[in-house]
Amino acid sequence: MRRIKVAIVSLPVLLVGSAFALVVTAIGNRGAGGSFHDPRSFRHSNAAAPAAPWTLYDRDPNHVWNRLYRSLYRRIDRDGKEYGYDEIDPLLWPGTKYLLNQPANQQAVAILDEFLATHAERKIREPLKRAMLQRDLWAVFDWTAQVAAESPAKSTLQIKIVQVMKRLALSLAEISALPDTYREAVKATAFPATYDSNKGKQAFLPADLLDPKGSWISVSPRDSATPVAPGHAEAFSERSIFRVFIRLPGGRNATLNYLQELAEFPQHWLPDQEPPAPRLAVRGNPRVPQFPAGTQLALVRQMVLIDSDGNLRPTNIIESIQIRVHRIVSNKLPESFFDGRIEAVNGMDTYEFKLSRPGLFSADTGGLRSVTAGEKEFTIFSSHGLDAFEQGDIAVEPLKACVNCHTAPGIYSVRSHGGDLVPSRDQNQEPNATTSLKTSRPDWGLLQRFWRS
Repeated sequence: MRRIKVAIVSLPVLLVGSAFALVVTAIGNRGAGGSFHDPRSFRHSNAAAPAAPWTLYDRDPNHVWNRLYRSLYRRIDRDGKEYGYDEIDPLLWPGTKYLLNQPANQQAVAILDEFLATHAERKIREPLKRAMLQRDLWAVFDWTAQVAAESPAKSTLQIKIVQVMKRLALSLAEISALPDTYREAVKATAFPATYDSNKGKQAFLPADLLDPKGSWISVSPRDSATPVAPGHAEAFSERSIFRVFIRLPGGRNATLNYLQELAEFPQHWLPDQEPPAPRLAVRGNPRVPQFPAGTQLALVRQMVLIDSDGNLRPTNIIESIQIRVHRIVSNKLPESFFDGRIEAVNGMDTYEFKLSRPGLFSADTGGLRSVTAGEKEFTIFSSHGLDAFEQGDIAVEPLKACVNCHTAPGIYSVRSHGGDLVPSRDQNQEPNATTSLKTSRPDWGLLQRFWRS
């Protein structure tokens, strides 16, 4: 069997990164952002900005909420085309200079000043819109904290963003009353509820994916203090909760039995002595129990907000869902990366759903829409901080990107914590682990200082 070497910091965590990693660890993704887009997210294949004005938060394009969002999320390419409309994450990378330079910085600060001076938070009362604008601003604030260089322009932008965020904050009761968007999406029946192997390109949305008693089992690491997908969580600066689910073809009992067998297996990874192996290099143990063909895995991204008291609060708003179906599972590791990639392409179906504000505000399918085959997006997650507008085109097809990292078959492709995962203790395990990490981050300390001053 081919040995796959991976340098690690401490066993049994396997450290990797991927544009569509189902679960990855944090090394190599520090400071990265995420790339999850909506129905009008600008597919790089046609690169056209919307003909209509930006009217996400109000029908009036000149409404201060629309202008504020546009000043922070709009990017323009060399041909003068606009991007950023209804993006789930701003098109800002750690290396981006745009929003901290003039005139973009001055324009954004001017609209923030207008928002504060006119108490524009009173102009829209809907909790859902207030929640979305707060998380939109929060993403930009955390981006500023990634930028190493300090400047008056950066500090001014940070302070004013937090002031607006605080005014938009909802109470705990209001956050608890926000819609359960996955339940709405399932209720709308806009997507099939089950996978059809004869329609491999047809996206499906499992009705019981988030049901604690359903056939999909939420998994977490043995160490309850660590998120199941720390690479994803850190890439989004712990503003989102990521949950991982697995479903074997036999349903709930078969899945639980497999996880039990996996948990009882003594050693998932073996020290690799083959020279020139780096220190602490490991290889997959060929005796690890393998899951069967037809196994399905899902990564769910869940929104977090800051309440009116300045505390982190998970919500029932789903920002994205990534699903992969392992139609074919080999019983041995590939001989090379390229062999593994070919096997993964031929043996795996991938699907993705992303949040769209217009759909969310209109209660249309819970705001979720499926990513279509051939659709392209700007890569932010695991992009090494390169700005697509300032340093080059890094567009990818998200439905094809997962095979670049998940080339190993079956359970070997589940790289978080070396695949050493067990059923989640309860529904709060991942939210607690993620928010606990967030409160220890420097960007959270800086935000809290501005929030309370």
